[in-house]
Amino acid sequence: MHRRVVITGLGVVSAAGVGTDAFWGTLTAGTTGLSRAPAELGPSGAKVIGAVKAFSGAAFLQNERQARILNRTFELLVAAGALAAAEAALAAIPVPPPRLGVIVGMGPIDQYTDDLLTSVREARTDTGVDLARFAEAARGMYPLRRLRLLPNIGAAILSIEHKAMGPSLTLVSGHTTGLQAIAEGLTMIRDGRVDAVLCGGADSRLTPLGLRLFGRLCPLSPSDDPDRACRPFDRGRNGVTAGEGAAVLVLEAEDSARTRGVDTYAEIVACASAGPTEGGCAESMRQAMRTFPDRSPDVVVAHGEGGVQSDRLEAAALDLLSPRCITSLQPVTGHTMSACGALNMAAACLILAEERVPPIRSLESPEVPLPFAMHQVSGRFTSVLVNAIEPDNAAGSALIARI
Repeated sequence: MHRRVVITGLGVVSAAGVGTDAFWGTLTAGTTGLSRAPAELGPSGAKVIGAVKAFSGAAFLQNERQARILNRTFELLVAAGALAAAEAALAAIPVPPPRLGVIVGMGPIDQYTDDLLTSVREARTDTGVDLARFAEAARGMYPLRRLRLLPNIGAAILSIEHKAMGPSLTLVSGHTTGLQAIAEGLTMIRDGRVDAVLCGGADSRLTPLGLRLFGRLCPLSPSDDPDRACRPFDRGRNGVTAGEGAAVLVLEAEDSARTRGVDTYAEIVACASAGPTEGGCAESMRQAMRTFPDRSPDVVVAHGEGGVQSDRLEAAALDLLSPRCITSLQPVTGHTMSACGALNMAAACLILAEERVPPIRSLESPEVPLPFAMHQVSGRFTSVLVNAIEPDNAAGSALIARI
């Protein structure tokens, strides 16, 4: 069995906005969701971040009891999942529960919660930590805290919320994990194991420890100007800007979507990945384009993180592909880590639907003469290729096409 797979719902939560309308509006308006980092993040080296403001994931829950086990990443994921499910009309015209799955990519969850740190401080002595005092102080720790620290709980909450009784999987492979979740969903539907999957990625590491560790992998921009901190492919780029976010897509077999009578954004044609070499991005794109051997994609939503070496390698790979137009979201959203590939996929769907390519904000002087979107580009595009790249140059790519 080899079924066509389409996208019937999108849910996006990022510094660019909550929901596809807000997200797309910010991308196309020439503004940014980046802002100066608060003082408490100063020691991490982050001067600018892409934080989601004035947001509560609990407001998107159908069962408010689930709020007791939400951490920040789960909040972002729950909201993105609810928005995607609503667009796909999963509640109004449900997919049979055993035929609906959930696959999400998650970033690492900070184990050093406030209640743990408070207990340690109360037990601290001049010579270290008194274990007896710590044991007594720990009695006041949140009793469900352990559930907030397990990455698979996010997928479990989505499964419960949306009555998905099919496979429930959590991937934790890094910055490509959102695309890998989508690739796994694509395979499951094509093989006939399920009819639809809620899949995507979520990540929130805007804490002093999270940013310090992220900065060791992806050197952070020293700029404190939100308008110029992230400058993908620009000669003056000087580092990455961290962000948080989540994106969930509803992938569905074309025959199921037709039976339910729901609208579609695009068909997922292919997903591919490649190992950690300098040519990783070029190989993942080549593999994704095998179904279009004599064509180039109309648009590429590049990873484009603003790193000096990483952008140079991605640009060299893009030069081999000869796309009509290239854009990047990170000057608007920041680097959303495990969510970045899924966010790029959501943007790719909107590019086909809206027939516009948002510009690479803050790109002024490209280092390489490629067809970067310096300004908004309009056209009836037929295909969009999406990239996500790891710090070690392992890469993932996905190709979608207009139906």
